[in-house]
Amino acid sequence: MPFIISLLIIQWLFNLMAGVLQPIVGRVLPRLAELLITTPIPDVYLRISVTTLSVILLVLLLYVVGVIGRFVVGKRLITLGEKVFLNIPIVRTIYSSSKQVIKSMAMPDRTMFKSVVLVEFPRPGLKAIGFLTGFITDSEGKKYCKIFIPTSPNPTTGFFELVPVEEAAHTDISIEEGFKMIISGGVVSPESFKYIEQNYNTAQEKKDKNHS
Repeated sequence: MPFIISLLIIQWLFNLMAGVLQPIVGRVLPRLAELLITTPIPDVYLRISVTTLSVILLVLLLYVVGVIGRFVVGKRLITLGEKVFLNIPIVRTIYSSSKQVIKSMAMPDRTMFKSVVLVEFPRPGLKAIGFLTGFITDSEGKKYCKIFIPTSPNPTTGFFELVPVEEAAHTDISIEEGFKMIISGGVVSPESFKYIEQNYNTAQEKKDKNHS
C-alpha cells in the first residue's frame, strides 16, 4: 500500500512539473537552437528535454523534502499540517481514521489484530479470512466477535462484521500469514491450517476491556 501510494504521488508530481516546464522549454529550446544550429529542433527533442528536466527536478524536490523532514523544523511543519487537517470537521474524521488504519496495517503484529478467523461471508457456504479485533456484548448478554474482513489485494478497505462467538472459526494462521494471503490474492499462503478452540473466560474479557 505505501509503495502504491508513493508511485501515485510521484506520478502526480511528475505530471505537474512536466506541465509547468512544457511552455518554458518550448520557448527556450527553439531560441537556443537558433543561436547554436540552423536546423529546427524536432518535437521529440522537446519532449525528451521536458521529461529529463521533470525527472531531475522531481528527484531534487524529493531530496529536499527528505532533508527537511529529518530536522526539527521539518517535523514541526508536519505536525502543524496534521493540526490543520484535524481542525477541519469532515477531513478530521477521514484523516484520523485513515492514519490509524494504515498504522495498524503497517505493523500487523501489534495487538489491534488478535487472531485470524474464518467466517461465512458474503453468504453461507463461503469462507472469508477476517481479523479479530475484539469482543462486544449486547444488552441480553450475547457475546459477539468484532471482525474486520479486508478486501484483496488492498487490505486497507474491507467490511466490519459483528459475528456471534460460536460462528467465528479461529485458526492457527498468524497475522502476517493472513496479510500475505490477502495481499497476494491467495498466491502466498500456508499449505494447511488448524482450527483452534477458544475459551472466553472472565479474565480474557477484562483484559480486552482494559485494552479497549
